[in-house]
Amino acid sequence: MIVEDDILKKLKSIKGILDAFLLSEEEISKIREFEIQAEKNKAAGGMMDFINEGVWKVLSKELIFLTFIDETFSERKHGQSLTLMKDPSGNTLGKLLRKDEIPEYKNRNDVLFMGEEFVIFTNVKTQGKPYFVIPAQEIEELKDLNGISASLCVPTDLFFKEKYNINGEKLGTVIIGIDKS
Repeated sequence: MIVEDDILKKLKSIKGILDAFLLSEEEISKIREFEIQAEKNKAAGGMMDFINEGVWKVLSKELIFLTFIDETFSERKHGQSLTLMKDPSGNTLGKLLRKDEIPEYKNRNDVLFMGEEFVIFTNVKTQGKPYFVIPAQEIEELKDLNGISASLCVPTDLFFKEKYNINGEKLGTVIIGIDKS
């Protein structure tokens, strides 16, 4: 049987996680409320739809934890993009690159850089209206528990930082979900 205290210890031992808390039903409801509103408000100044797919996947897990992270958590090599641009057919039109991927993509002729870290794939034909997706991220250290993480939208992040009195420009919030069995 899984004991929440053991998981909290394990979470706090992961590089980049500064603190972790088991979320209450009230806090989970607050996340749903903020994330629904963020999706309604859209991304890119209200010009583009987005789905925080990762949050919804984490919220479907049996145990959900809030973690406060520093940049070393985000810099870990997940092998997955933190943000994707897709179309309704499921085509990946673009992605946010990890810092270690940038040199590789600079040498490709099938991408267009939109800023320093986001690329659009020029060889993919768009089918329908594009939108951003924030996917769930696997957590290697919690693989045995099917652990996944998700980044929270800015209003949710700010809510929890204020609630737990967390200060620091380079600190973020991530929720982590695991299965009990």
